[in-house]
Amino acid sequence: MRTIPVLWFFFIPFCFINLSTNIFFVNGQYCVGHQESSLLHFKNSLLFNPTKSKKLVHWNQSYDCCQWNGITCSKGRVIALDLSEESISGGLDPSSSLFHLQSLQNLNLAYNDFNSVVPSEFKKLKNLRHLNLSNAGFKGQIPESFVSLTNLTTLQLSSCNLSHNVLTGTIPSSHFEGLENLQVVDLGGNSLFGKVPLSLFTLTSLQELMLSYNRFEGLLDEIPNASSSVLEMLDLDLSSNNIHGTIPESFVSLANLTTLQLSNCNLSGVFPRKIFQISNLQILDISDNLDLHGSLPNFPHHGSLQILNISHTSFSGELPNSIHNLRKLSTLDLSNCRFNGTLPSQMSELSKLVHLDLSFNNFTGLLASFNKSKNLTYLSLSNNHLTGEVPLSHFEGFENLQVVDLGANSFYGRVPLSLFTLPSLRNLLLPHNRFEGLLDEFPNASSLALEILDISENNLQGLIPESIFRLTRLTLLQLSSNKFNGTIHLDMMNGMKNLATLDLSHNNLSVDARLRDSHNFSSFPQFNNLMLASCKMRVFPSFLRYQSNLLYLDLSSNQIHGNIPNWIWRLEFLVTLNLSNNFLIDLEGPLRNISSNMFVLDLHSNQLQGSIPIFSKNLIYLDYSSNRFNSIATLDMGNHLSFTYFLSLSNNSFHGKIHESFCNASALRVLDLSDNNFNGTIPDCLTKMSSILRVLNLGGNKLQGRISDTFSTSCALRFLDLNENFLSDGIPRSLANCQNLQVLNLGNNRLIDRFPCFLRNIPTLRVMVLRSNHFYGTLECPNNIGNWKTLQILDVASNDFSGTLPITLLRSWKALMLDEDEAKSEFGHLFFDIYDNATNVDYQKALSFWNKDLALKLAKLIAAEPRFVIDHLFSNALAEDFGGQSFQDSVTIVNKGRQIFQIPNLQVLDISDNQDLHGSLPNFPHHGSLQILNISHTSFSGELPYSIHNLRKLSTLDLSNCRFNGTIPSSISELTHLVHLDLSDNYFTGLLPSFNKSMSLSYLSLFQNDLRGEITSHFEGLENVTTIDLAKSYNSGNSIDWNLLSAELGFCFGLGIVILPLIFWTEWRSKYFKHVDYFLWKNFPHQFSFVYEERGGKQHRILRWK
Repeated sequence: MRTIPVLWFFFIPFCFINLSTNIFFVNGQYCVGHQESSLLHFKNSLLFNPTKSKKLVHWNQSYDCCQWNGITCSKGRVIALDLSEESISGGLDPSSSLFHLQSLQNLNLAYNDFNSVVPSEFKKLKNLRHLNLSNAGFKGQIPESFVSLTNLTTLQLSSCNLSHNVLTGTIPSSHFEGLENLQVVDLGGNSLFGKVPLSLFTLTSLQELMLSYNRFEGLLDEIPNASSSVLEMLDLDLSSNNIHGTIPESFVSLANLTTLQLSNCNLSGVFPRKIFQISNLQILDISDNLDLHGSLPNFPHHGSLQILNISHTSFSGELPNSIHNLRKLSTLDLSNCRFNGTLPSQMSELSKLVHLDLSFNNFTGLLASFNKSKNLTYLSLSNNHLTGEVPLSHFEGFENLQVVDLGANSFYGRVPLSLFTLPSLRNLLLPHNRFEGLLDEFPNASSLALEILDISENNLQGLIPESIFRLTRLTLLQLSSNKFNGTIHLDMMNGMKNLATLDLSHNNLSVDARLRDSHNFSSFPQFNNLMLASCKMRVFPSFLRYQSNLLYLDLSSNQIHGNIPNWIWRLEFLVTLNLSNNFLIDLEGPLRNISSNMFVLDLHSNQLQGSIPIFSKNLIYLDYSSNRFNSIATLDMGNHLSFTYFLSLSNNSFHGKIHESFCNASALRVLDLSDNNFNGTIPDCLTKMSSILRVLNLGGNKLQGRISDTFSTSCALRFLDLNENFLSDGIPRSLANCQNLQVLNLGNNRLIDRFPCFLRNIPTLRVMVLRSNHFYGTLECPNNIGNWKTLQILDVASNDFSGTLPITLLRSWKALMLDEDEAKSEFGHLFFDIYDNATNVDYQKALSFWNKDLALKLAKLIAAEPRFVIDHLFSNALAEDFGGQSFQDSVTIVNKGRQIFQIPNLQVLDISDNQDLHGSLPNFPHHGSLQILNISHTSFSGELPYSIHNLRKLSTLDLSNCRFNGTIPSSISELTHLVHLDLSDNYFTGLLPSFNKSMSLSYLSLFQNDLRGEITSHFEGLENVTTIDLAKSYNSGNSIDWNLLSAELGFCFGLGIVILPLIFWTEWRSKYFKHVDYFLWKNFPHQFSFVYEERGGKQHRILRWK
């Protein structure tokens, strides 16, 4: 038996020799023939970069072809060819020797640039099992000949971007019929369109189907019943197509499914909840389907989900406590949905969580603990309604955390210092909260990784910690809109050479922009965005002329005097410039031959004078309002504003006619020429332009003539103000075409017309001002029920209306009677959309609204700016100017001779100074939101209803000079917001009601009534009252004869008779009576009082006998 080991000793070497011989024969015997020749011919037909090639460059006849890089042989035949990432360019010829390699099973040509169609000759490779042409630069249609490749198990034709595959065309179902062995199909990232080939869903072996980022269309529920076909499906990705419709319940039957991606498919309806509970499902992405509804189910124990993305859908409801059962969850994105309720405390059990985004929802309550989620790298809870203090130690131990965004909530208390000690933290965003107190210094600032810090819009106070200026990696620093104080020397920024965005605006800071070493900028930041609004600067920072990278500059609301320096227009990349609210008086010349790239220019509220220049043809936003400009450098200004959507020249001294070139500004959405001295007629083309314009304000000028009856049938106006001109004739009937109109102000003109009943069907009309014209007739419209539903402000004072105002009409003005909460929820604030169907506009969406050439130019200018920074700045600082989609304007209401400004949801009814207008007051509904009611100087009569106390928001009630009678109801004392009450010159009788000390009354007039009783305690506690006029109204029973004049009073009148000849001259007479009135009021305060009356549109102070 001992001989056996000896035999093994000789046998084993023999086996190795024999094995090596076999390998040699297998690998070497065929390449000497046509296989090697085919490969070399194929190589020679290709264009490739030899410096980047790692395979083709080494192919030569010096060694066997089966040992060449990228080649795999079996039994001497080439069965696999991998030429991926070989920098191949040029086409793949149909006659290529590649198609002679009949034994090929695996072919990989990915990541090249063939720039040719896919040859139909692939059908010759009958043995192909794996074909990968992804990102290889192929274009055109997928050849029908692929149907011959019956052994194919993997087909990859995808593209990462448009510079690679751009396959196009439709795919008939016949292309995949008979390919029963297909397991993987990846066609993502092309431009394929038409119906999804339904034959794909009949392939019983199919496991992975990726069709994302194409233009496929059709209904998702057209896919055959999944339970009878693709039972082996593991991965399904149809993202970013137009496969609209609902998600079929049959998807629940895909029990083996591990990945389901249906994002951005225009899906709608309710998402089947049972899909969440597929036991093997690991990735579920249904994001970016705004019309897709649903709620989260109770998740089963030991769920497999690792990635759950429902962002940008209409999912709602509360997060279930069972969310903690998803123990494998690493990414949870529920942002931009409608979720509500509190954050479950069980979320702290998600120990594998890496990415959590719950931003832009309606979550309430306290910040949840994530103490077991130590792997978190991204945390965003911004734009919710979360509140409470954030514990100072809340973020301790989160070593991997890179992004924390708690912005736009209601967190308060101190900012947790632990946030400034996280070693990996790059972005810290806490804006729009209520954090308060001092911001503490923090250690090791220079070693921290922090790149973005935003704590703007809080209540932080005191000095800005010096530690912040040692964060040398910072690229963005926003500290605006707090209560920081002290002086900031911009020299402190030396060493922060990465800082590109700085915002110190709207604090109590004084910024010293002088640099000690104005010639050495090596360590000083080169800013892209600099916001120093309201920083008490008095001169232009001279260092800015060397900031050649500036994109956005805001120096508004400072105290800068003098001229605007000429070099500011020569900063090549400057896109937005805001110098408003300063004391600038001129623009430094010369202003010729300046070619600026500016898109936004805001110079309003300065003292600039002379002619207005135009610096850039790219301007989309131009505001020269509230200056002293008196002319336009070029009369055809509108011809130079091809892209401008916002133009305001209001409150200057422009005169002459409005030039018709304004109508050539074809992108214009807002045109404000108000409060100037323009005269002549309104150009007809401006009313024809109403299909484009959203806001047209020509009020406060000297325009005359008629309003052109040429409002477009597709009128898009939201705001029309022609107030305070000399316009005549009537209201044009074509104005009814403006079905989106919210504000109409035609007051203070010379219009002659009946009440515009033809406007009652405008469903959005909220403010209508017709005061001080010559309107006549009745206010009632035939079949009025159901109209004027949104009218909140109606001012028809000082006209010639007559007839009766029926109680049913008052009740039909629904919006005037809503309570404040209802008014807010139903109507909101007075904002006017500049673009149709615009919601929250980000930078990318704003570009889509503009001219394509302009958008491309802007994109190039800001190409170096990180996308996150652009989006962040756009949402906070730039949206208002840059792509602002809304316009807000105050509506001026005249009340008792004073102008007041509209506050949100102000409800106003003013029909005063229409002597022939009759009517009575209705019973007012509970919680009405009417705030100003003025019926003075009409013929209204009847009693004051007890239900007047339901108008809890009423601040002004003027029923003076009417024919009201009866007693004043005691309920009037419940109007605690009432400031102005005038019931004078009526027929009120009975006892005077007691006034509640909690009332806000400052003016009370009961003059000329027939009230009786004692007044001892009626006015006690009215701390704000300044005027009480009871003259000729009140009889207490005491025998005081106000007709007996004192000797002093007789002396005064005698003196007046003596000097009577001296006061026939107007000026002397005015001064004389002014002094006499003052003397009488000063010396006889119990007999005389001043009241204010409006006469001829002006307010006069009149002395009256009590």
